Amino acid sequence: MSVSNWKEREREQRRNDILDAAETLFFSKGYDNVSMNGIAKKVGLGKATLYIYFDNKEELFYTVVLRGVIILNTMIKEKVEKEDTGLEKLIAFKKAYNEFIRRYADYFKAYNYFQSGRFDLSDMLHSDYSEIMMQSMLYSIHLPSNFLKVDANETIKEIFKLRKEIFFTLHKSIELGIKEETIRSDVDPLKIAAIQILICENIGNLSFDFRMILKGQGVNYVKFTKDLDDFISQLYIK
Repeated sequence: MSVSNWKEREREQRRNDILDAAETLFFSKGYDNVSMNGIAKKVGLGKATLYIYFDNKEELFYTVVLRGVIILNTMIKEKVEKEDTGLEKLIAFKKAYNEFIRRYADYFKAYNYFQSGRFDLSDMLHSDYSEIMMQSMLYSIHLPSNFLKVDANETIKEIFKLRKEIFFTLHKSIELGIKEETIRSDVDPLKIAAIQILICENIGNLSFDFRMILKGQGVNYVKFTKDLDDFISQLYIK
């Protein structure tokens, strides 16, 4: 191995060590209770070294979120691609999302916090973001060049790209189901996809007090989620 390759490998390992330490602290303490000093102490490096690899704490958190979104996108694609019909793909999508929530609860919490409004991402988005998303969704998987502003954070760009791919996978599955006539033809695949993702994201994020209310009324949480999914499915399945 050449000296340059060895140095590059060492640099990548150190970057991953920093990220692993930050991830552990974010998961155990929450974003707002973690500092760059704490991360430096956890990984055993000087604080100044962290800034060689990451601009700030936000960048570290975005990268942790990206790790989770990569896992989610991979799980969804693997399960959906195994199925043949649109309806089967739709069901596989929901199963993959629910499995991600169960297996990677910490990543899911971080992902939800990223979407909570805690971080101001509006300055990074093009003013016509929603229209660009719509056109891109309908005609191409590739993001247009003006999807995000030129100076937008690269990690944020990748997160949004993968989020769009996740939505696109579901949207195309619903379209296929409509074409095959296993899903009602009078529904809007875009709206159904949005509703389904909202349910997937929020059903795994029910507040503690709401869960306690269900429990107090003798309602099994697992059965509740299944009943809700069955109810929503009746809106679009033939």
